[in-house]
Amino acid sequence: MTFSLDLTKPLSRVGLIVNLVFLTVVFSAISWLSFGFMTNTLPASGAHEAEQAIAQKVQDETFSKLKAAAKGKVFDEKAATAEAHAKGMEAAEKEAEKIHHHAVEGWAPFGIFLLILSAIFFTGFLSIALLRRAHDAAASTLLGFIAIAGGLAYATFVAFEPFLTHHALTKTWAPAGIIGLVLILPLFFKAENQSHADDAH
Repeated sequence: MTFSLDLTKPLSRVGLIVNLVFLTVVFSAISWLSFGFMTNTLPASGAHEAEQAIAQKVQDETFSKLKAAAKGKVFDEKAATAEAHAKGMEAAEKEAEKIHHHAVEGWAPFGIFLLILSAIFFTGFLSIALLRRAHDAAASTLLGFIAIAGGLAYATFVAFEPFLTHHALTKTWAPAGIIGLVLILPLFFKAENQSHADDAH
C-alpha cells in the first residue's frame, strides 16, 4: 500500500515519491490557507470594524457640533449629515493603516502557531513514509535517521514558506529545503527488498 501508518509496511521508491508529493501539496495548501486567513481575512475584518467605529464616532461628534453651532438658525440637517459623514470617513482613512497594522500584529502569533502545527504533522507523516522506505530497503539506522532529519528540514521549509514569502526570506531559507531533500535521496538509491515487492505498491 502507498499510504499507511504501519511502520512495518514496505514502501517502494515510487511509493515514497507519491507520499512526498502528496504530503507537500496538502501541507503547503494548509499552510498558505491558514497563514492567509490569519494575516489577511481576520485582520481585515477586525480593521474594518474598527474603522467603522472611528468613522461613526467622528460623524456623531461633527453632527453635534454643527447642530450646536446653528444656535436657533435654520438647521440644514441633510447638509450637516453629509458633512459629518465625510469627516468620519476622512478620519477613518487616516487611521486605516495603523488599525490594520495592529490587527495583523494581534493575529500573527496564531498564524505562526498554525504553521508550527503544519510543520509538525508534515514531519510526522513524512517520517512514517521514510521509515517504511528504510524498512523496505533494509537501510541502516543511521541512514534512516539522516533521512528523517532531512524530512524535518524539508517539511519545516514547506510549512513556513508562506511566512518566508511574506517577509521576502524564501531565497534565504531555500537551501534548508534543498538540503532536506538531499538528505532524503540516499533512500531513493537503496535497492528494494525483493521479498517486499508485492506490498511495496
